[in-house]
Amino acid sequence: MSKGHEMAAEGNAHNGLTETEIAFIREHLHDNPGELILKAGKFRGVDVKKLAAQIQSRQKALKKLPEWSANENLIFPPALSVEQCSSEATAHYKAGIVSGETLIDITGGMGIDCYYMGRSFAETHYFEQQPQVASTAAYNFAQLGATRIHVHAAESLAALQNGLTADWLYADPARRDANKEKVVRLADCTPDVAGNAALLLNAAPNILIKTSPLLDIDLASKELQKLKEVHVMGYEQECKELLFLLDREMPEQDFKIKVRIIDAAGQPVHQLDFDREEERSALVGYSKPLGYLYEPHAAVLKAGAFKTLCARFDVQKLAMHSQLYTSEEYVGAFPGRSFKIVAVCKPDIREIVQHIPADKANITTRNFPAKPEELRKKWKIKDGGDHYLFATTLSDQSKVVIVCVKPI
Repeated sequence: MSKGHEMAAEGNAHNGLTETEIAFIREHLHDNPGELILKAGKFRGVDVKKLAAQIQSRQKALKKLPEWSANENLIFPPALSVEQCSSEATAHYKAGIVSGETLIDITGGMGIDCYYMGRSFAETHYFEQQPQVASTAAYNFAQLGATRIHVHAAESLAALQNGLTADWLYADPARRDANKEKVVRLADCTPDVAGNAALLLNAAPNILIKTSPLLDIDLASKELQKLKEVHVMGYEQECKELLFLLDREMPEQDFKIKVRIIDAAGQPVHQLDFDREEERSALVGYSKPLGYLYEPHAAVLKAGAFKTLCARFDVQKLAMHSQLYTSEEYVGAFPGRSFKIVAVCKPDIREIVQHIPADKANITTRNFPAKPEELRKKWKIKDGGDHYLFATTLSDQSKVVIVCVKPI
């Protein structure tokens, strides 16, 4: 059975970097890449434009990909590709939910997910249609000692049609039109995983699909067959990605939504599992601000767990559309930011400044007819400090500013 051209396991499909080039990158890693190119005439014997691109990409990767950044031998793709690739944190998480004998990654790319997920399998097949991208991945995998990954410079769906099978199949479909600002449908991505669901499920009983957090979860659930779980991934303060897990043995469409807010090692710090029926039937209480204020993590809001939060954490909402919660007693397990309420004021700076020192505070607006920067300019308040102002609307439609500090 042909799987397309397979790159050499030793990584000799790519020439890599010379010692001189590695030394140049090391010496100028924290310099401005654009300025290096302007000064190219000063440097003899090196391709400054090539190395400036490597430096720019490594600068983007320092925090996002610490293990890869620490390896001086690796070749990095353009900076935009680094921005769009998975972080090591989310890749570690994926590696924790898949395992078996064989994995097929049908969308290749830089190979971050493939590398970490591949550790949980005896054999991994990586597919990438762009030969240069595939050869770079083969070279990097060899430098990282990932000898169980077979790199194929080929079209993955053709290999599946020819009979390639695995325990798990992974896909990270890309947007078809790079100019689109938002992607709300899987049909806007390539490969078309929904349209090829029968082929994919025939090749593997378990499928993991990664998408942008902009994708509409409920719309995607209608496009996909055998959907078992949707993982909504949060890291630091952002919702990073959505994971759709398909199971060939699922008797009917009855998926769970799993919110996971993870640390740098990919371990959940907060987690919340629920389904749409639980959210629809959850009872919600409304209250004026009490002792503590809670702002849900972006991943929780993306998952749509607005009412479920009240039932699970014994908190009440300030208003239907404000997405801020409150309680008399402190709820330390709440999946998001927590604050102790100092005062509740009218949106009047003369009242607000009585509760913040040195005219300095962090400003957030929720369901309020002004943006934070507009209020900051209007009130002449400097950014930062230990106080937090939440401008919002209560259930009686009154506009307030809640003055908070972090709980002890």
